[in-house]
Amino acid sequence: MKENKFIQTLRVSWSWIYRLRSLILAIPVAIAAVMLALRNASKLPELVVMGTAGSESGTLVFRSITLSRNMAVMLPLIITAACILLMFFSKKVIYPWLISLFSLVLPIALLLINSFP
Repeated sequence: MKENKFIQTLRVSWSWIYRLRSLILAIPVAIAAVMLALRNASKLPELVVMGTAGSESGTLVFRSITLSRNMAVMLPLIITAACILLMFFSKKVIYPWLISLFSLVLPIALLLINSFP
């Protein structure tokens, strides 16, 4: 019995989509990362201040880290790019892709932290 031409086309298409799945998943994340970096480059102040908490000899210590705007824009972009690069070399594409999605929260968090006093 001959296969329907439509079903054969679907199988070939699905085969190519599966082979190129890392590229298909990476494109929207890369576009979003670049858009967030451009937005942060225009909206962040010249010096970005982040607070961190740590423990020294049993006491809680708060520190502030000051970054330049360029570093605050490029650091999340580099982290997202590293996640996407790892996604291309991974056999299971979904885990690095999810981590790259979560890395898109970093520029949003930096903007929120520096917007409110």
